[in-house]
Amino acid sequence: MRDWIYPHFDYQPKRPLFLCVLSNTDTGKIPGVSAAGASPDLTDYTPSADAELIELHKIVTIPAIPESPEGATTPAVVTKAALSLSEIPALFVTSGLRRKPAIPYVDINGSPGRDIRSATAVPDAAEIMERSALLGKKLANFSDCIFIGESIAGGTTTAMAVMQALGYPGKVSSSLLNHPMAKKQEIVDVALDRCAASFGSMRSDPLGALREVGDPMIPAALGLIKGLAGTKVVLSGGTQMAAVLCAADALGIDGDVSIATTRYIVEDRNATFVETVEGLGRSWYMADPGLERSKIPALSCYASGSAKEGVGAGGAVLAASLRGITQQEIVEGSDRVLMTVELPKG
Repeated sequence: MRDWIYPHFDYQPKRPLFLCVLSNTDTGKIPGVSAAGASPDLTDYTPSADAELIELHKIVTIPAIPESPEGATTPAVVTKAALSLSEIPALFVTSGLRRKPAIPYVDINGSPGRDIRSATAVPDAAEIMERSALLGKKLANFSDCIFIGESIAGGTTTAMAVMQALGYPGKVSSSLLNHPMAKKQEIVDVALDRCAASFGSMRSDPLGALREVGDPMIPAALGLIKGLAGTKVVLSGGTQMAAVLCAADALGIDGDVSIATTRYIVEDRNATFVETVEGLGRSWYMADPGLERSKIPALSCYASGSAKEGVGAGGAVLAASLRGITQQEIVEGSDRVLMTVELPKG
């Protein structure tokens, strides 16, 4: 059996920072695509609620903790536990977010992503990336290792579209137990037809692929990587962040960049996380939060394939482990967060 952190992370950050990009895409409102919200209409609110939970230990924008239609609680609970236990600071970046969180944040001033089936998804992708790179350059002065997560409902579908437009083979994961792969592929096919594209046809125009079939999170993450050149970066997420690595490869953006995710993504037979990342020549890390030992069904269901990852959970757990936090502390801390988070009254 593998260790709960695998393989060994051979760097000990002196000033780690957890960064999370919050975005919306109308693609996430297509019924049956995303589990990041009890209903499609609530997906606009999920990223802000995730950020509030982590920063404030309470939720302001909606009256309940974000959960999937299957009853899995938001992975922000695990991220909150890991960051609180390890005392690692968090910073939130909004890129195309409709409902802004009730916390301090940095706004990249991007527009929300459109439904990739019917319109150019992110017309300002280049501008988002440029502004995000400026932020990355500033943050490089404050941290020697930055863990970058995301919260965007529907992001695996847009990630899949970008990968296929750029010609990278690979299957994305799903936050749903029953992966709607056929539904996602149907959406991607319609989107590629709309902009007269096909598998790999936009490899020479990566920004065009981001504009046409991406979401506002991807160019924001790419800009951060570009601006953080010379700083160790750990993308914290599953196949959405693998798609960011694919786009970085197509754009020629290099740097000390690896990726960390949860065991639930690595073991997802419907996805090809490991194959995709290794095909790019990048290092990957697996963090096992041990949630099968949770006393709360909304968390223990992760071990059965619900939710799996999100809001940088895998990277946050890895970062916490580097400060001596144990797997059992992550499990108990996650239970404690879920049982004590403050909700709006009334």
